[in-house]
Amino acid sequence: MTKQSDPILRVEGLKKYYDTSSGFIDSLLGRGQTVKAVDDVDLELHEGETLGIVGESGCGKTTLGRSILQLIEPTDGNVYYRGEELTDVSNTQLRRLKTDLQYIFQDPFASLNPRLTVGDIIGEPLDVHGIATGQERTERIGELLETVGLSANYTRRYPHEFSGGQRQRIGIARALAVDPEIIVCDEPVSALDVSVQAQILNLLEDLQDEFGLSYIFIAHDLSVVEHISDRVAVMYLGEIAEVGPTQAVFSPPHHPYTEALLSAIPEPDPLWESERITLSGTVPSPINPPSGCRFHTRCPRIIQSKEYDLTQTEWRSIVDLKLHAGNTESVESLTTSDDGAVDVDRSAISNDRLDRLIREEFSLPRELSDPEAETILSEAIDRLHAGEIADATDRLGAFVSPCERSTPDHYRADDTHRIACLLYDSGFDNADSDSGTDAIVEN
Repeated sequence: MTKQSDPILRVEGLKKYYDTSSGFIDSLLGRGQTVKAVDDVDLELHEGETLGIVGESGCGKTTLGRSILQLIEPTDGNVYYRGEELTDVSNTQLRRLKTDLQYIFQDPFASLNPRLTVGDIIGEPLDVHGIATGQERTERIGELLETVGLSANYTRRYPHEFSGGQRQRIGIARALAVDPEIIVCDEPVSALDVSVQAQILNLLEDLQDEFGLSYIFIAHDLSVVEHISDRVAVMYLGEIAEVGPTQAVFSPPHHPYTEALLSAIPEPDPLWESERITLSGTVPSPINPPSGCRFHTRCPRIIQSKEYDLTQTEWRSIVDLKLHAGNTESVESLTTSDDGAVDVDRSAISNDRLDRLIREEFSLPRELSDPEAETILSEAIDRLHAGEIADATDRLGAFVSPCERSTPDHYRADDTHRIACLLYDSGFDNADSDSGTDAIVEN
């Protein structure tokens, strides 16, 4: 990969919000809600490189890729291609620029028109942009098929006559038809068998070397991203949690979310032993994302308040209980494993029994290591038993992590590696000395 001093593509403050209101009445009554699918994303792509974008399903990866290429209109922010702003050009200018910016879709079964022949599918971009006609068009289609490893004789066949890997090759040929500089690959191998995945990845790498392409490679499989990417951006709930060179992001992982994702990669070794990091709770809704750091509701290394002296496990469990208690329906009944995982009516059990059930449910010890924290927890459980759920929630509100209050900036580990986590803020005096962070980070 050869980088230019200036990026070929630059994304600044990109946002894509969706209004969930069902009509005029909802909007008038203020019932509509906003899904923050992509929220204030900054990225750069250099010529000849592959930028991987990874994250769980629903984190906004695909929306980001489509917003960058203006396949869907961004809510806010700017996208610059070679200094030209894509978000502020006419439709005519954007169509001209689309010859340099192409997209490979995730599903090779749904992205090809079943009523068109392969020749028409690949030839359509040539027709739309007036690139080739007649015999020149026919020869160009044949060349593209051979470039992606298919026979030029396939032009009269239909998509249903091909396997998944062959269909994806046709999709790649269609993207190459207009001789682009940048291709957004939206999980191009996730729907394919493992052996076929390797073939497609090798093809993409060969095409990059041959034509000098730049890729934005969207995937949820970190092992695939590690193989093909020069740099990686880790995405969580519409935001970039970490971005940097692949080796810097992966070895060792820095952001707690990246660390958890990497721990989930399976190893093809029956004797392999490693600790899998299981994140608590579920991914929050992008309609109402958490305050502060969006990952704090699940983070295994959440920073604790300086007012208490608890282990990391105790602190994480207390925060989980506080979040759970904030949901009224969640505390109307409790589940206990020693009774066969059945629901237990709160009003029919003693306070001591409820105390034990709650501690078992949230992996809390019989007594916390910090006396003051233990007093607060016991009082909250007493109020839960009395049915005073709001009072119990208020009492648990004494346990506040700095991660809930402060939104982390992208702290720089070096010129190319940025991490959105308070653990890496050298000016943040609440950082836990036992957090496992040993990187030196400059603001």
